[in-house]
Amino acid sequence: MHLPAFKVSTRSLAAAAITIAGIVASAAQVQAPAPAPAPVPQLHEYAVKFVCNRAGASTPNLLVPVAPGFYFTAINVHNPSPGSVEFRKKFAQALPNQKPGKVSEFVGAALKSDEAFDVECTEITKRLGLAAGTFVTGFVVFQISAPRELDIVAVYTAAASPSGPVVTMHTERVPKRP
Repeated sequence: MHLPAFKVSTRSLAAAAITIAGIVASAAQVQAPAPAPAPVPQLHEYAVKFVCNRAGASTPNLLVPVAPGFYFTAINVHNPSPGSVEFRKKFAQALPNQKPGKVSEFVGAALKSDEAFDVECTEITKRLGLAAGTFVTGFVVFQISAPRELDIVAVYTAAASPSGPVVTMHTERVPKRP
């Protein structure tokens, strides 16, 4: 049996080669997975309640959600890690009647291994831009990148006068939340 001869031009061969190259490139793009996006660092967050300064007679025009007296909060922050740890904190004021208060910018902080510090009412009112001694409640929010953690314990005390004996004291270990 005799097959007929086909005449192929150089132009036809070039067009076929370009078409085949395009198909191969498309197949390679379909088969190759896209690179994974960079992982977003996970944060651990701790929200610590605070109650600070004199409530009652000195604040008659304000709705104060606590009994008259002097309130103090000390937030103890400890680094249990073997190395240094960096984190940040911000302060959010809570107002009565479901009104939001001031929120500070984040402030950086760091502790070496086994170091600890206190966050107290003086810093809280300062960071919120309030006059010293202003009655204030709210939260200090700490953020740290995982897998690091902090030990955070809040110490709450109240007295009938600024130099009087403590009427009540409570401590609370603050758990992290992812």
